[in-house]
Amino acid sequence: MSIFNLFKKERNTAGTFLPPVFGQQELPSDQSAENVTAENDNKPSGKTLTVSYATGWPIDVIYGYLHKNYEEKGFNDAMVKGDLAFRDLNMAIIRNKILMVFREINLNYDVMRRDLETRIETCSTAGLLTTLSELEKQIAIINAHKAELAQLEQDFRNNANEASVPLQSYDCGFLRGIATIAMSRTGSTAQVPEFVAMPTPSQSRVTA
Repeated sequence: MSIFNLFKKERNTAGTFLPPVFGQQELPSDQSAENVTAENDNKPSGKTLTVSYATGWPIDVIYGYLHKNYEEKGFNDAMVKGDLAFRDLNMAIIRNKILMVFREINLNYDVMRRDLETRIETCSTAGLLTTLSELEKQIAIINAHKAELAQLEQDFRNNANEASVPLQSYDCGFLRGIATIAMSRTGSTAQVPEFVAMPTPSQSRVTA
């Protein structure tokens, strides 16, 4: 599901707008969607609008990645090659991928803000006060989301707070895999000690 396919400009009964379309970034494949019912003048009553998480804005893509649990992937990678250098390489790939998503989402917000600022200037010149108020609300939302993104990115870079879930879960899974391998090897090498019968006193005398 492409999250930005949701960002089509529509007016609902409350007069609010969904953010415009920019890009085709997708949520991680294992993230389930939340169905929210939305009605407007142009849609049949009861038709559902599928969004992910709470906002329906581009920041949801980041939430999707930061909610992702990589423990199973870490475990499976350890089964392939239980080497810490291999772990670090895979964690770097996950880290760089998510940082690129941060960059893409920030760029999308910047484009959205510039578009809204242009529309605000047009509406201000035309005296469209109601539309101008709605556009200013969207600018305020974008500014709030940009601030949230900056904090989330800082926490992710520092592997801190809730943003630490992806990398810490991968590390946990990988170490669990190494422990599983170590236990299996220990079990396979353990041998039952061979029983050796002790000689009887008479046998000892004969040998002597």
